[in-house]
Amino acid sequence: MNVSAADIKALARTKTTPIPVQRSTRQVDIRALTSLPAGKMVPIAAFPLLREDRLRSSQMRISFELMETVEILMNAVNVAVKAYLVPNVAFERFSGFDELNRAYEGIPNQEGGPVTPYIETMVAGAYGSIPIHKYLGFHAAPTDNINTAYIEAYNQIWNFRAKNRSKGLALRSRLQTDLATAFWQHDSFRHIVPDFDQAVIDGQVALNVVNSALPVKGIGIHNSDNSPGGATATYKHSLGDASWTTPWMGSEIGVKSRNDGGTWRPDVFAELQANGITVSLSNIELARKTQAFAELRKQYGGHDNYIIDLLMDGITIPEQQWRQPILLADKTTVFGVSKRYATDGGNLTDSVVSGATFVDLNLVTPVVPCGGVIMIVAEITPEQLFERQRDTYLHTTTVSQLPQYLRDTLDPEKVDIVKNGEMDTSHATPNGAFGYAPLNWAWSKSVPQVGGRFFRPAAVTTFDEDRQRIWAVETANPTLGPDFYLCNGMHTKPFVVTNQDIGESLARGVMTIDGLTVFGGALVEANGDYAEVLSEAPQTRIVKA
Repeated sequence: MNVSAADIKALARTKTTPIPVQRSTRQVDIRALTSLPAGKMVPIAAFPLLREDRLRSSQMRISFELMETVEILMNAVNVAVKAYLVPNVAFERFSGFDELNRAYEGIPNQEGGPVTPYIETMVAGAYGSIPIHKYLGFHAAPTDNINTAYIEAYNQIWNFRAKNRSKGLALRSRLQTDLATAFWQHDSFRHIVPDFDQAVIDGQVALNVVNSALPVKGIGIHNSDNSPGGATATYKHSLGDASWTTPWMGSEIGVKSRNDGGTWRPDVFAELQANGITVSLSNIELARKTQAFAELRKQYGGHDNYIIDLLMDGITIPEQQWRQPILLADKTTVFGVSKRYATDGGNLTDSVVSGATFVDLNLVTPVVPCGGVIMIVAEITPEQLFERQRDTYLHTTTVSQLPQYLRDTLDPEKVDIVKNGEMDTSHATPNGAFGYAPLNWAWSKSVPQVGGRFFRPAAVTTFDEDRQRIWAVETANPTLGPDFYLCNGMHTKPFVVTNQDIGESLARGVMTIDGLTVFGGALVEANGDYAEVLSEAPQTRIVKA
């Protein structure tokens, strides 16, 4: 048997490339009708991608209708639509592709350990008991076992958004079933943060101290009186004098003072020797590099620290892109409104206002080796006004409060403290710190002006008929906390019917997916054709002697 070198190489090589397969195409039609409560992240459509599937093309239109309001709203009502791909390996129960593959084949992740379920199940429970499934329109009998993938995907999406918005937001548990609170669209306040890394702006240079024990003068000197028996005594210096025999000083030890223009002040100081503190050029260079790398590190916020350390070392993590939700589309629009008057004779002056809008989505993905869930979520939120903000020029009382080119150019930090009173003049602690913003931010902000009979000097919760033209969700004494980022305390006072969901959506689309799914041929109703033909065929066979 002759074996060539190429044959030996082929036999000795362990391949990792899967066998070539014929990919198929399947079509998913989206027809989803649902309602949307105010201030919630509502799932309006979801479908799975199997392992090695790819969303090759898609076309979807989502139409929204706003329920009737009493008056035309003066502040905009926004609807934000986002589509995410949540890969299966992003679920919390999987530590990576290795555990996912073992779970897929039913193999324990560690020898002798339990098998991680590739598909996790739960009991469906009573009808409507899982709001995520209810708004998606998914049905199951109360005793059915169901897949938790849609619930996990929904919570992964919200947690991913929360991590990117603020580290102070509490995350949802992976199987939490209620609808999550929507996020405010703070386009005019995105630059305000609760804290900032001062070291990144200022930098820090290490100082080299030659003598770490610096001589201190002025402690231990006392007047030569009040000694035992009325005798005169001189108390020694506390440092550098060998007359002390114990490490402790008595109650007679004092502090040296000096007459400063008629006022006596302590005269205590540390004496630096010649060249006692030095600044090295290498430490200055270290501060510059640290500052630069700290700026780069900001873009990895939300990852675990060990992932950030690997990325900062320039190490590629091929599977990391699949370990988090992937944003496929993000569109925001504003409801257009129209007023409709009654047509019956007795109510010709009565009217209601309705709103409508739509968005178009075109989604595509690469081949997804781990499979996952594509979910489309929508949020209906009013424009948040912060109508009691300070008008910057109105509150400017000195020239020093105005921008000054030279002073501001030389400012090393270029950061302003945003006080509570800047956001709400009726704040209980107006001089407290609300957050931090870039220098002179107040001269480039948008302040809504709500006056006349709509003027409101403080946040109140009582009904005001005039204010039905404004959908204002206000918090007394606002802080840069969860209420600033999340639509907590949402109400429906401007609507004609206040105890129902305030929006409706209709999604229609076609998703073209190619993957490894094998489909059977077309079927026709059985009519005995095979038996009829078989009856005409010879059934006997020659029997050999």
